[in-house]
Amino acid sequence: MSLHIPSNKHNHRLQSSKYILLFLTICGLTILSLIGFSFIENLEGADSASCRGVYMSPAYARVNGFDETHTKFASKYSLYLYREQGKDVFPRDSETVGAATLRLEGTPVLFIPGNAGSYKQVRSIASQCANTFYDNQDQLKQMNSGVNNLDFFTADFNEDFTAFHGRTMLDQAEYLNDAISFILTLYKNNPTPATSVILVGHSMGGIVARVMLSLPNYVEDSVNTIITLAAPHAAAPTTFDADLLHVFSSTDSFWRHGFIKNLEESKLGIIAKRRLENISLISITGGLLDNTLPADYTALTGLVPESNGFTIATTGIPGVWTPIDHLAIVWCDQLRKVLSSVMLQVVDRRSTTQTYPLKKRMEIFRKCFFSGFEDEAIKDFDAYKAGRGGEELEYALKIDTKQLKETTRERTFELPKTKNKRDLDSPDMHLFYIPKDGLKFKFNFISSLKPVSIEDLGQTSAPSVLLCRTLSSNDKTFKKDFDYTTGATSQFVQLECVDVKNDAHMIPRSYSDSVSSSESSIGANKDPFYSIQFDSAVLSMFDAVVIAESPYGVSNDDFILADLELKQSTNLVLGESSLWKLFTQGYDITLPSHRPIAVSVKVPSSWSSLLAYKFDIRYQQSQNERFSPIISQRIRDETKWHINIKNNNDITALIQGVSPFCPFTTNKDSALELQLFSDSLSSDQIMDIYMSVDWFKSLKLLVLKYRLSIISFPVFITTLIVLLQFRMYIDCEIFPSFGQALLLFCDLKILVPLSVSLSFLSSIASQKGFQKLLNLIDPMELGNLELMQEIEDSNVHVNLYFLGLEEKALWFFGPVVLVISLSLVCGFYYALVLLIWLSSLALKKLSFFSDFVKPTKHIYNRRRFIGTAILITLIPLYLPYQFAYVVCCIVQVVVVIKAFVANNISTPYQSSSLEKQNSSTHDIVNNFKNFNFSMLVLMLWILPVNIPVLIVWVHNFSLRWATPFSSHHSFMAVISIVLLIQNNVAGNMVSRPSGKVAAFVTKFILAYFSLYSLLYGTRHLFWLHYLFNFFCAWILILMIDDYWNGHLKNIMSLKRDDKPSKLH
Repeated sequence: MSLHIPSNKHNHRLQSSKYILLFLTICGLTILSLIGFSFIENLEGADSASCRGVYMSPAYARVNGFDETHTKFASKYSLYLYREQGKDVFPRDSETVGAATLRLEGTPVLFIPGNAGSYKQVRSIASQCANTFYDNQDQLKQMNSGVNNLDFFTADFNEDFTAFHGRTMLDQAEYLNDAISFILTLYKNNPTPATSVILVGHSMGGIVARVMLSLPNYVEDSVNTIITLAAPHAAAPTTFDADLLHVFSSTDSFWRHGFIKNLEESKLGIIAKRRLENISLISITGGLLDNTLPADYTALTGLVPESNGFTIATTGIPGVWTPIDHLAIVWCDQLRKVLSSVMLQVVDRRSTTQTYPLKKRMEIFRKCFFSGFEDEAIKDFDAYKAGRGGEELEYALKIDTKQLKETTRERTFELPKTKNKRDLDSPDMHLFYIPKDGLKFKFNFISSLKPVSIEDLGQTSAPSVLLCRTLSSNDKTFKKDFDYTTGATSQFVQLECVDVKNDAHMIPRSYSDSVSSSESSIGANKDPFYSIQFDSAVLSMFDAVVIAESPYGVSNDDFILADLELKQSTNLVLGESSLWKLFTQGYDITLPSHRPIAVSVKVPSSWSSLLAYKFDIRYQQSQNERFSPIISQRIRDETKWHINIKNNNDITALIQGVSPFCPFTTNKDSALELQLFSDSLSSDQIMDIYMSVDWFKSLKLLVLKYRLSIISFPVFITTLIVLLQFRMYIDCEIFPSFGQALLLFCDLKILVPLSVSLSFLSSIASQKGFQKLLNLIDPMELGNLELMQEIEDSNVHVNLYFLGLEEKALWFFGPVVLVISLSLVCGFYYALVLLIWLSSLALKKLSFFSDFVKPTKHIYNRRRFIGTAILITLIPLYLPYQFAYVVCCIVQVVVVIKAFVANNISTPYQSSSLEKQNSSTHDIVNNFKNFNFSMLVLMLWILPVNIPVLIVWVHNFSLRWATPFSSHHSFMAVISIVLLIQNNVAGNMVSRPSGKVAAFVTKFILAYFSLYSLLYGTRHLFWLHYLFNFFCAWILILMIDDYWNGHLKNIMSLKRDDKPSKLH
């Protein structure tokens, strides 16, 4: 089909296309502006930053003994030992800091900084660990009899860019394995020599920690505990470097093989199983406040089983309750206090591993990091263990039935309340009988007072909570018997019980004057609330819940509430699973006035991390309420708390749900669950909840998830435009300007089918069959879904194509991406035209203008040849090919400026009609200018792919370190580009693919280039460079063919108006 059409009709279509292009550009830039405004808007409520500042007295001792005799990286990297001044013992003065001078008696910990991170980032956590250990030893010994001080080592990587370069990651991992081998020798003379080191990794340092275990120089059993802070386990944060993706892929494969049980034993599997069987990996994310790394990337889905690790958000960690940005996560006061406590609990100085066994470590991690309301938390409850026989029922209760008068069928309990105190020398007992009629019940307890052990009852106003069974035998022995009967007792009950004070979990304080969860977080001056929840999984193993009141009265400032309700009344559902119905109609639910004090509301339609969900809560607040309602939002590994819910209060739920390009499972935790805590015993008001989507705040969520798409999608548009240019060139022998082709692209006959295609593509890219097809034509190997499913024991899905969408209702994202990409290309095009036009105008007015456009030919050719030869020669020896690409971009800019000058500084958008180009010489010069300008546009869009690796090379050059860049020293990756640019400098015009085969191949290459950018580009940006290099190679083949046939045109040899070309 020819694009050559009658002039009048063509001009009319071009005019229409101008208006369409203008409209779409305005729309695209408006959407981008809204995204920008949404991204910079400060978050409120549960998503606002609440970290408190920290103070410390750091000192760093460089371990000079770790030198070239121990590692080949000693000249680039350094190892330091952190010491807290006034707490830790300092090394003795010595020129060489080694085993004899360091005086180490603690448990070794190695801190690994992240991308461009400093070794000094260890100071906050290390300082808190030292202060906690030395200031709270009695308390620590009660929690952990094997507690020991922590010796923090930290690596100085000279702020290496590990997020940009895979080889750098491998260097760091190899260096740290050598460091661990050396560190362990420092403890060999201790009474219990350490054989393992705890790893704490920030950002990319967490990935380096995982890489370490897969390398040949790993010291067997030297690592068994890894804690990562904001580390991208699920996906690489950047995709500019092929080596980086290969390191991620091979490391993930190693770890997955290490946890697969039913798999044929291979050498890799045997090594991986041996190294990982006792590993615990905890991934901590700061949540939405992290503007450097998408929080979804920190997930361990399909990588580590629950028995060996989990991911947790700081918003749900008890006592932290705040999102944390990427850098603050290493110093946030609330988090460092929890981390120090956890690390001091898992160490065991009596063991050579210096830590407890895997099962106990994981139990400690779950108890300290989980909110306590997750399904996985139940197995660590004292009540659950006692019910299943894992622990003994320690207490026996003998209770006068007068104490239980009118309470044997009690369903609710509240304090304070007006009542007459019974004249008994024993506490009031409240018994919640658990029916055995097959119905499922749920027990809820919430209080401003932390429950105490029944042994300590009466020391404060706090109550005791126990789960009990009817005493089956009087022969049993107990830790302690409590006899609350008297000589006047006629009837009594005997129970064997477990005290569940340890099953009480902190939740944020919520009164009418509460502003933030941080007011009651760890280290704050206000006390939190405490909650206990047991469902039928626990209650079915007991006969009753017993609450024992303290003899001291509860003040009016405090409260204790409890109830036992049918599970069906505590579990409700808001709306349906249809996202489209949520978009168009919204959902609502009315909670009854006589509801349990804790109600769970499942939201089936709320599972996408691309949307912000708005909940409008309406109810009439009662003055008798003892606390303001609290709502927790929970999905997968994330819990957030919304406190002090008032009438007509709007809360926005921003969640870590199903995210583009990240593995996920489809189970009951896939959708958002809201849990409402309210004083329904004092209020008889209903509560209405209206749900909708907050589209403006949803725009904020697009930035981090699609930041790499800002390159791939414009490349998709640009290559399509170049395809239109070549199509016209093949048909009409005229290479239209980029602006003219842009107008042709905006023809409704092209835009409408393309928009419809992208709409369908958004929906079908998540289909398994379509994904298998895309996987077959993808040159990059993807993660093994079968291994992921074995680890998760459920279906694991991941969509790495196009937008990575699983939400079919978001089909309109495809056309929106088209509009945004088109506006970016259009804006970039006009900006580039303006800059080149101004540069050309300035050069024309300068005195050396003639020298700029008329160099001496033989000198110029010799200089060009020598420069090219030197550049190509240095690539295999020293320079990365990215350096050559940047040079080519600069040279191409000069070529385009010269072409503008030669064409009387006309712009590529000068002529609105192709028929005006009727002079053969004028056509060739215009063709040359238009082709080179389009090449420059494409090269500049691909330039950001090459810059990061070049930054790494410059950084290493400044350190005088020659890092092996094996994959970046292949001159084949850039030689086609270099040679084509040199042909452009020489004035050779791109050959017209006149034959059918040549025309088809040209169109096919550009079409594949464009399609690859669209489907795979975001996750494989580095491949765009290779495709461009291949395209340049094909253009060179066409030019060589024309050269041999004598058809190659060179504008240097042309005459224009009987005058030599200005390019000569």
